[in-house]
Amino acid sequence: MGRRTRVSIVCQRGLNQAMICASRIPRHLPQNPLILARALRSALRMSQAVLARRCGLPQAHVARLEGGKIDVQLSTLKRLFDAMFCDLLVLPLPRQRPSDAVAQRQMKRPYNHLIWNDPITGG
Repeated sequence: MGRRTRVSIVCQRGLNQAMICASRIPRHLPQNPLILARALRSALRMSQAVLARRCGLPQAHVARLEGGKIDVQLSTLKRLFDAMFCDLLVLPLPRQRPSDAVAQRQMKRPYNHLIWNDPITGG
């Protein structure tokens, strides 16, 4: 097994709280933040041109982002949502608990035959 990274209690608690929060998010919500950005822009009755001007991007770039034609960077997403009066929250949505993933990984490792040897009888 690889080297284990030490993480402070504060970071561990933060991860636990994030996972609890993520577990409450309905699974049917759109995973693509650009879908939410477009819906939010529409709800604000804001045109692409106005949004582009507010976040300092060309309107064509905003159109390509919303259309999924180009990959978006996290900093660009932050600028888009900031221009629409929102904070951006990046939250991992785990498919399984970390402890379950570790247990599953350990189950796949081959057993060491020495654990079955009896130290008294030698067999």
